[in-house]
Amino acid sequence: MQRLDLVVGPNGAGKSTFIAFTLARLLPASLVVNADEIARQRWPEEPAGHAYDAARIAAETRAKLIDLGRSFIAETVFSHPSKLDLIHSARRVGFTVVVHALLIPEDLAVERVRHRVRAGGHDVPETKVRERHRRLWTPVTEALALADVATAYDNSRLRGPRIVARLSGGMTVGRPDWPAWTPGTVRSRWTE
Repeated sequence: MQRLDLVVGPNGAGKSTFIAFTLARLLPASLVVNADEIARQRWPEEPAGHAYDAARIAAETRAKLIDLGRSFIAETVFSHPSKLDLIHSARRVGFTVVVHALLIPEDLAVERVRHRVRAGGHDVPETKVRERHRRLWTPVTEALALADVATAYDNSRLRGPRIVARLSGGMTVGRPDWPAWTPGTVRSRWTE
């Protein structure tokens, strides 16, 4: 069965690390679609200058994989409602959609991006990190509800991600353990 694993969360949430150390190992047959990686591979001298080109290529690649019925893993900040179309497209043709939402506080997102830049990684301006962090939770909440299976993680700790909620068909499985800083949009959708 075809499967789309969608890793969503703010800049600096650890999406690429989560894929590399968790999902890619669990799902070795799934291709990974990552716009940042596309930019680094295609334009190694100036990946940041080609971010929009890479995003377009990533979107085209995701659409092609859905058309071909190939399982894949995709990562995205998910800060625009149009990203929900990816879930709808995949489900329409029989994909199982699994959403992995990585949650971190806004200030930590900013600090992690700074740390990534100091380590030689790509930058995202602080204003953009904060603006995206504030607007992404509504579409992320919808993605969690639409997915066949979804897991939300607190990825704010050094020990790595901690599962705080599991959902199946938009309904919680067990009792969510949301961190105090969880955005209200997410928390209010799945409370006791």
